[in-house]
Amino acid sequence: MSIFENALEAQKAGHLDEAAAGYRQILEHEPHHTDALHLLGVIELERGELVAAENLMRNAISINENAIYLTNLSNVLLDQQRVDDAENLLRRAIVVDPRYVTAHYNLGLLLMEMGAARDAKTSLRRALELRPDFVEAVVSLGVLLMETGELAESETMLRHALSLDDTRATTYRHLGRLMFLDERAEEAESCLREAIRLDSQVPLAYAELAAALLKLKRPEEAEAACREALAIDPACFEAHANLGAALMALAQPELAESSLRTAIRLNPDHALSLYNLGVQLLMERLDEAQALLMRAHELAPSHIETCHALGYTFTIQNRFGEAEALFRHVLKHKPNHVGAQWDLSLMLLGEGRFDEGWRLYEARTVEVDGKAISMPPDFDFPAWQGEPLQGKTLVVMHEQGYGDFLQFCRFLTLLKRLGLTRLSVICNPALQPLIESIKGVDACIEPGLVRDVPDHDYWCFLMSLPLRFGTTVDSIPAGTPYLRVPDERRALWKRRVRLDGFKVGLVWAGEAKLGTAAENAADRRRSLNAQALMPLLEVPNVTFVSLQVGETTRPQLECIPSAIRPLDPMGEVADFADTAAIIECLDLVIAVDTSTAHLAGALDRPVWILSRFDACWRWLRDRDDSPWYPSARLFRQQKPGDWDGVIERVVQALRTEVHSRTN
Repeated sequence: MSIFENALEAQKAGHLDEAAAGYRQILEHEPHHTDALHLLGVIELERGELVAAENLMRNAISINENAIYLTNLSNVLLDQQRVDDAENLLRRAIVVDPRYVTAHYNLGLLLMEMGAARDAKTSLRRALELRPDFVEAVVSLGVLLMETGELAESETMLRHALSLDDTRATTYRHLGRLMFLDERAEEAESCLREAIRLDSQVPLAYAELAAALLKLKRPEEAEAACREALAIDPACFEAHANLGAALMALAQPELAESSLRTAIRLNPDHALSLYNLGVQLLMERLDEAQALLMRAHELAPSHIETCHALGYTFTIQNRFGEAEALFRHVLKHKPNHVGAQWDLSLMLLGEGRFDEGWRLYEARTVEVDGKAISMPPDFDFPAWQGEPLQGKTLVVMHEQGYGDFLQFCRFLTLLKRLGLTRLSVICNPALQPLIESIKGVDACIEPGLVRDVPDHDYWCFLMSLPLRFGTTVDSIPAGTPYLRVPDERRALWKRRVRLDGFKVGLVWAGEAKLGTAAENAADRRRSLNAQALMPLLEVPNVTFVSLQVGETTRPQLECIPSAIRPLDPMGEVADFADTAAIIECLDLVIAVDTSTAHLAGALDRPVWILSRFDACWRWLRDRDDSPWYPSARLFRQQKPGDWDGVIERVVQALRTEVHSRTN
């Protein structure tokens, strides 16, 4: 064998020092030996000696402008970040030899990296015209088509690549990612598991498998896949990102936050991690959450869920114009997005835009992943959509909270006026004595007995009635009282509550319960600690009565000095009829936004409602009265969390009220 042949064999075997020595020996005697110059340049490239590699290859090209030499020199320049020069060399290589496949292929890859998708497709397709079985080019074109959203053609290319060679793990991984993007999570899982079987040391395959498993609602398996990825590469940010999402789904917020922060540290511009961390922090650290979501929105303005979450943060801040724009953007691109419909409905109702608001409010009845805010019952008879009710029977369903029922049960009398022969109401036993007092209600049924409800012509959710009646702000049925205390309860509590002076009932907190994160956060925002009422309790000539319920909130009375501690009769209260009877013994109720406030309004008793900054939609905007309750007066926070300012205004108003009563 010649010296050149020996050097070439050594190079192929990976013995670079031996090969380099052979090429140099040749060049001592034949300094214009182009192959020796070129291949020694290739060795220097592999060693990272880029300047030497460039000089050797340029010498070879100056002697023989060969397409192979030009293509390899372009690789040297790419390693030097000289992208434009590398592109020019590849284009020159194609001029020199239009049929040199590698130049077309490398140019396609370079153009992909540069974001020139159209030209990249042209180059890759030309490479495949010249060599139809070029698997790498088939895969690359499939990936490029996936990135440009041409999913069907991408799938065709990737499956063709597998028909040429079904042993390549990367092809299965790309096909798995395509299946995931095409909302075919089960097929994605299958492809990614095959990729892992073929090569178990690729962390990204595990991370992408985790994404598919999350889509399939299998967060435990997703967590395990992410941990497999991180065992291979602790710096795989995709694995940290998906681990954070899995831990969110598994209700492990501290661990989720840690994983998401690691993902963002490794890749500060990973929009999905920014979004997920923003959602994770949304209910506790609004400012930080909003900053994360705004950055995610900048990076991925078309990501619908980021738009929705960011819009929600604006509603909490009363930035309604910005919120509405984002919600409508979501619905423009995804008209059936239940979350955006719901949040937009609340915003519109709060602004008194009832026509569209009530229609969108029906989003609460739509199931998403087997859940709905108000889950439709499994009756054999249809929902009422506004059909004539003369001679018909109807069952009305309780939904959401006690306050919602107390506010909207006013519509029951209107229903009976439409000619119903029977009106049944499904309601909690705690409400039943009051609901039975409403004119037109024929029967109250406990929620636990829904399966035993006899056939009716129709059923309807209680809070769908404003939509069915076309209710506007001006047509709210505001006649009060529309609830009546049973006579025996009134007599009982008149005997028990014999107080002097101006009598005021107090409710300072909602009742903590198992709900969504948003509901629990809203409950915290609407609630005070009993001690926050101390300035109020010091107003003279007032007898205060606690109407507070709740295992964690009612005991807060013990922290108030006994000399000013309100009377607490709630230990003897069995249901809302008892609470209503107590309220009738009082001159005023002061309450945060709870069912007790609604109860007082429904009884037409004076009620002062302490409202959080992001007030519930039913209190409308920028007013201190309520079209729902003529006897209500609102005291709103002027800024988030500012209960001190609210209490200060309530104290002054109470002093004025007491003074006017005593004079």
